[in-house]
Amino acid sequence: MELYHIIINIVSLLINVGLVYFAVKLLSVFRGGMMGKPWMYISSGVLALAISSSIFPLYYLLELEVAVVRAFGGLIMMIGGLLILVGMYHESKSWAKPR
Repeated sequence: MELYHIIINIVSLLINVGLVYFAVKLLSVFRGGMMGKPWMYISSGVLALAISSSIFPLYYLLELEVAVVRAFGGLIMMIGGLLILVGMYHESKSWAKPR
């Protein structure tokens, strides 16, 4: 593997660690209220996306040849995107002006 691939994958893992940290921190903060439900979905989605996107750099760094790993990462990424979408929908509903 070339050096720039290694550097990109390590930086990607570090960014994902930061995303996991702040997603878990937000999940512990939002316990209710008007903003609680949307941010629980968004934080859960970011957590799932960060974990799933960490699978891909590990896949390349460890030179794994298992196709199930990529499929599993894609599935978790899809679930994370769906959770973020639902959270953004609820967030937009709570900020929308009543007509």
